[in-house]
Amino acid sequence: MILNRPELVLKSINAIFTKSLLDQTTEDEISKVAEVVTSEGANEEYVFFDAMPSVNEFLDKIDYQKFKSFYLQIQNKEWQYGVPIKRTIIEDTVVNGLQPQIQKFIKEGVRSWVDFPMQLISELLLNGGSNNAFDGTPFFANSRPELEGGSAINNIISGTGITLSQIEADLLSAINRLLSFKAKNGRAYNRNAKFLVITPPHLASYFWTLQKADRLDSGKANIFANNIDILINYDQDITNNDWYLVNSNAVVKPFIYQKRKEPFFDMVDNQDEPIVKFFSVARANAGYGNPMSIVMVNN
Repeated sequence: MILNRPELVLKSINAIFTKSLLDQTTEDEISKVAEVVTSEGANEEYVFFDAMPSVNEFLDKIDYQKFKSFYLQIQNKEWQYGVPIKRTIIEDTVVNGLQPQIQKFIKEGVRSWVDFPMQLISELLLNGGSNNAFDGTPFFANSRPELEGGSAINNIISGTGITLSQIEADLLSAINRLLSFKAKNGRAYNRNAKFLVITPPHLASYFWTLQKADRLDSGKANIFANNIDILINYDQDITNNDWYLVNSNAVVKPFIYQKRKEPFFDMVDNQDEPIVKFFSVARANAGYGNPMSIVMVNN
């Protein structure tokens, strides 16, 4: 009689899990709204300036413009995902193969880790009105005294509603607002912007229309067709009608996602228990980046 052993099942789990995680990663999607950084320690420190470097005529010396520096530290956290599996299922699993129950567990684990970065970004979006950016001002704020030149930097727009025509009008206002942001020295933050909307699921169909339709119900040409990208925030509550416009081509994007340790499965096998505990642990975190590359439309 051949009985499979938990350590052999663990080996098979990690082989399939690692390949599936690489095949289904959403890092390309996250990189549109976040700087994706590989962390080398317990935390990382990021430097920001109150103005943007610019090209000037070289007269007698290089002009370093006496930039004011701000520092932001993001501490890595440990995250976990675990599932208990009956010992009898493990014993009945063919060596080097996996039963459907275990395959399902792997798929759920992969999906949980793939979705995880956007869950962190969603939490930052939700708390952006109370948590500070690098300049000591709430990430979403109607002015940023430390960074402003001749005009206020206000990355909050009051939405007019959630019908298609209202969202169309608010999207134009958000684009105009994003393009108006300038540093103290007059440099535009969002030159050559590429526009991406972060939308809750219940508003996604409106943005799909604005993304694809040649003409709108009013009969006028749709100026947004093929000019916006869409990222659905599946974690946003159905009662929350806020949405966001991001410059996905910004030099520094709105968020930072730093990775210290990729998830990998291990197990706890207590012989006197009817289950074997399989778990994966990773180290990572997300934080606020550039508040000038995002506008919140507050409904």
